[in-house]
Amino acid sequence: MNILLTGGAGYIGSHTSLALLDAGHDVTIIDNLSTGNKKLIPSNATFVECNINDTKTISNLLKIKKFDALIHFAGYIQVEESVSNPKKYFQNNTENAKILFDICESNNLTNIIFSSTAAAYGNSINDHPISEDDLLKPLNPYGESKIQAEEYLRNNYKLNYMILRYFNVAGADPKMRSGLICKKATHLIKVASEVAVGGKNSITIFGNDYPTPDGTAIRD
Repeated sequence: MNILLTGGAGYIGSHTSLALLDAGHDVTIIDNLSTGNKKLIPSNATFVECNINDTKTISNLLKIKKFDALIHFAGYIQVEESVSNPKKYFQNNTENAKILFDICESNNLTNIIFSSTAAAYGNSINDHPISEDDLLKPLNPYGESKIQAEEYLRNNYKLNYMILRYFNVAGADPKMRSGLICKKATHLIKVASEVAVGGKNSITIFGNDYPTPDGTAIRD
């Protein structure tokens, strides 16, 4: 298959690119390198440096090359930053995603896999595992920006879509080709790992009023 993948210089995007290439697929990566790291881009992938709202560049690419699917990973992911600068998140994670989806549709690329987030659910108090049918109650602009992009996909009957809402993402490529590269990590498992190897002195657990034995949060 011929796959167009955005955010391939990022953590999940680079790992997925490697998995696709290892499986024999052809991968073209779009990334503007605003948060990604160029050394994570596989050498045997085609790389186009641009933003996902670059209509001209992406349209030309889709006219030259026929793709079977778009996998959209590009987006801002820092929850704290989204609270202090919500406009940045809604512009990139929602509005730019809509532009990307429109470019794909107008060029007959209608199979889309969208990387969303478990932040869409907020703090669930259910006594059962969360399912995709559970109520969406985001607590921050990051989660809301992803939900709005989801809604745009769901309301476009011309697109075949799949939405992935990750919870705790962790791990690295077994061959050491990729991993989470971040100067100021906020992912729980990344931070815990940094503390474990002496890279940080401590880990902060936020919140003291959860319905748990000691009031602090619990992660699966």
